[in-house]
Amino acid sequence: MRVEKARALGKAVRRPGFIATIAGLTFVATAVAADKADIGNLKPQDVKVSGRGLPFDNAQPGKRDFGRLVWQGGLVLNSGSEHFGGYSGLAVDSKGERFLSVSDAGSWLAGRLEYKHGQLSGVSEARTGAIPQRDGRPLQGKRDRDAEALVALKPGALEGRYLIAFEGRHRLEEYAFEKGEMRGPLSTRPVPPQLKGMSSNAGLENATLIRGGAQAGALVVFAERKLTSEGNHTGALVKDGKAQPLFLKRHEDFDPTDLQSLADGSLVILERSFNPRMLRLGIRLRLIKAADIRPGALLTGETLLQAGPGMEIDNFEGLAVHETAKGESVLTLISDDNFNFLQRTLLMQFKLK
Repeated sequence: MRVEKARALGKAVRRPGFIATIAGLTFVATAVAADKADIGNLKPQDVKVSGRGLPFDNAQPGKRDFGRLVWQGGLVLNSGSEHFGGYSGLAVDSKGERFLSVSDAGSWLAGRLEYKHGQLSGVSEARTGAIPQRDGRPLQGKRDRDAEALVALKPGALEGRYLIAFEGRHRLEEYAFEKGEMRGPLSTRPVPPQLKGMSSNAGLENATLIRGGAQAGALVVFAERKLTSEGNHTGALVKDGKAQPLFLKRHEDFDPTDLQSLADGSLVILERSFNPRMLRLGIRLRLIKAADIRPGALLTGETLLQAGPGMEIDNFEGLAVHETAKGESVLTLISDDNFNFLQRTLLMQFKLK
């Protein structure tokens, strides 16, 4: 495809609402998508990231209430760095001021979240670098670089230890993020036996530590798409070194791309749906009560939000949670643009009523 035609098409399909049909444009994306930048020589460095505001509902730009969620602002993020993009895991500090994200290209992005009149308004002080391997060099193998989930081992503090879930070569590895750099891996945790045999591109997409309730301290992880004979998602609840089965009810064609624990031990699950035949992309947020989480349980929960065409959505894969001074939970979402000009890196926030 000629470059000028590709750019014109990209501008057309990024108009409000139409981005939700991106799944049906897979053939175009395959023809014109850029390769992921090679991080082989990427060193920690400052990077400029700009943010353009956008509504969530294009038909009602001023609308803020979406069921139990209140819109707190959203941004389309851009950067001149070739390493910008592919963000699939996200963490935000306890004040909602700073963030850290990991990319499926094997890099990380950190920065400060800016607000205006209580709404998300921009990103500043951004810095990027490569996720290292044991010899200190950036991850070298492409199958080793696919970072999909980021778990703060001490929730609330941006600097500290993290567990990163990798797809491709499935693994859970511990890293430290300190003084604007990432070190590690410091240790490796076993993949729960319940998740053995995952597809290389539908596996370790999400993970979190439960922060409260009867299962406090337990690690929860689901395969993006490893279905039981009943058609539900397979997961694991790992506590005190013992992994036990956990299941998530699959509704329609949604798959879990990230999840986070609230302070009381409840879970918020981010899900994504692709329907090529209907030319439709969708997202959903589901709330699972802490009391329902126990070994062997089939989790269903409450739908907080389901969105598709007409809404400003993209390939959301990262979710973070922090609490306000009043104890309200704020959900921050980030999308993976696949380094594809047809897609965008969106950053948005909702407050849970």
